[in-house]
Amino acid sequence: MTTSRNGDSTKADSNGASAVAPAQQPGPRRTATTRDVTLINRTAILDLLRSSGPLSRRDIRHRTGLSSATVERLCQALLEEGAIEQGGLDRSSAGRPSSLLKYVSDIRTVAAVDVTENNARGRIIDLGGNVLYETYEAFDFRNANASTARLDGLLRLVDRITSDETGLSSPLTGIGVALPGITDEGVVLNAIELEWLNVPVARIIAERTGLPVLAENDANATAYSELLHGAARDAESAVALVLGTGIGAGIVSEGRIHRGFGSAAGEVGYLLTSSASFSRYFTDLGDVEGTISAEIQPYMTGGDGHIDRRIGPAFRAMMRLVAEGDAEAARARDEFFDNIALICAAVTVVLAPSVIVLAGAFAQYSSLSADQITRRLVGRIPSVPTIVPSRLGFDAAITGIGDLAIDRARTATYLA
Repeated sequence: MTTSRNGDSTKADSNGASAVAPAQQPGPRRTATTRDVTLINRTAILDLLRSSGPLSRRDIRHRTGLSSATVERLCQALLEEGAIEQGGLDRSSAGRPSSLLKYVSDIRTVAAVDVTENNARGRIIDLGGNVLYETYEAFDFRNANASTARLDGLLRLVDRITSDETGLSSPLTGIGVALPGITDEGVVLNAIELEWLNVPVARIIAERTGLPVLAENDANATAYSELLHGAARDAESAVALVLGTGIGAGIVSEGRIHRGFGSAAGEVGYLLTSSASFSRYFTDLGDVEGTISAEIQPYMTGGDGHIDRRIGPAFRAMMRLVAEGDAEAARARDEFFDNIALICAAVTVVLAPSVIVLAGAFAQYSSLSADQITRRLVGRIPSVPTIVPSRLGFDAAITGIGDLAIDRARTATYLA
């Protein structure tokens, strides 16, 4: 296909002649309605008060550029709805003091749930992120297969946080659930840790509670929370490398989670370690994840006939032995960090994050881990990102899914 001088596309026929095809006409443009403008202006005021704290109407006018009449009308409506409230008086300038308006964070609440291999933790938080209620559910594997026991336990926790047991009066407007494994459009496509395949967890919880449900990969939630509150705060791009049952990565760029096609971005455990990887196939564990798991297997604990095959606990057991002077554990540590550094190198040369946050089971040894990885990368890749410990620790995933649930609930409040 070629292009004519007037910009129309031309298509050659079988004899090489060209026929001019009509240029595509753009679709009809949608004109913003009065309601659209009102919603945008409401959002501007609420976002400003949420981030800046109490402000006078005059300050709101100056910071948003809205007219006096618009600010007065919208603020009065928001006061009547309870979305904002009086926040005292501004006596900073001469003359009559001005009334301050402040954002009401507890007008609505959301639930945040973090699901791991053995338990689930739930919180109710207001729209300012303040924790109002917290509960915990250990999964009972005695009377059901493991995958069913985990879903049953999750639903028991959900029933509890949506019941009167919480003692909270503010309405619950949504639930966010952080889960290990690939989670797309509310469906857990593959979570080895939970033994779930194609489980529509968001729909199951929504039908049970009547509330909107957001399901998200736990590494993504971790990366988002570290970007907002933690070690990656104000970074342009960041990766959270999460060590748990396996190894996963959450990716944020320009303030947004990068999920990739089918929400499968960040499955770094499936990176290939060498050309020998092409001689076998990978199902439960990827190549680098399987390599690490095999190397660290002697440190996986067992009890009552059950072996804890999570890489995270084995890593901590190995590091304790290293501290005691165990030479074999020291060799395993070096192999472990060689493979972790390979993951970080691959992530860095493709995504170029400014920060890599070490989260999950890295916590107890995160500063040491950051040093081990950084030393391996210097001089091997063009630019080494800042590698830092998580600031939120084991609260990272539940905080992140709470933040995402707040974002969704806040939009609903703004559009009320």
